[in-house]
Amino acid sequence: MESSDTSEPADWHSPVDSSTSTAPDVSPTDDAPVDPFMAEDGFQSFDPRNISAERVAGAILCVVLGIGGLVGAVIPLFNYGFGWVFVVCVSIAIFLYAVVVYFSIFWPSVQHRHRSWRLTDVGLEIRRGVWWKHLQAIPWARVQHADVSQGPLQRMYGVGTLTVHTAGTSNSSVNFEGLAHEVAIQLRDEVIRQRASGDVV
Repeated sequence: MESSDTSEPADWHSPVDSSTSTAPDVSPTDDAPVDPFMAEDGFQSFDPRNISAERVAGAILCVVLGIGGLVGAVIPLFNYGFGWVFVVCVSIAIFLYAVVVYFSIFWPSVQHRHRSWRLTDVGLEIRRGVWWKHLQAIPWARVQHADVSQGPLQRMYGVGTLTVHTAGTSNSSVNFEGLAHEVAIQLRDEVIRQRASGDVV
């Protein structure tokens, strides 16, 4: 009879006993390489593969907008000729397109470095924000249910989104987008286990 493998991925840590600490152990081990994106204070980074998935999505958006911009540039060219109106319209379009390219291609890596999460014995926490920092805690007592989803690009890169649904009307759904798919599955199972346990009132 084959024994089931209950080992966990190196980038996912179960909550430790509350008598010792409320933060999961993130100390590097010999068989767990140090993640260069690993955050401090027990927080863990999202999967770096999500950067590539978001960049591909951004590149597709840039191509679509680029084609639309070229078509749109023809209209003032035919109506006003190669004059100041055409130059102004094209200049504005180029500026806006450059902004879209930056946020589509370069922003995902910046955002990735400012997003982290951790699992404790009292709930889940997510920290995000480049300029405005935001820390959101989800205690087990507020959790209703959780599910994992994957888009086409997420499946291609092996990442997924854990959505935790909570009681209340404000921030009733919290998305942990960009987790490794297997980590998202394990976190979902842990959320369900904690929700069903007698510790949650």
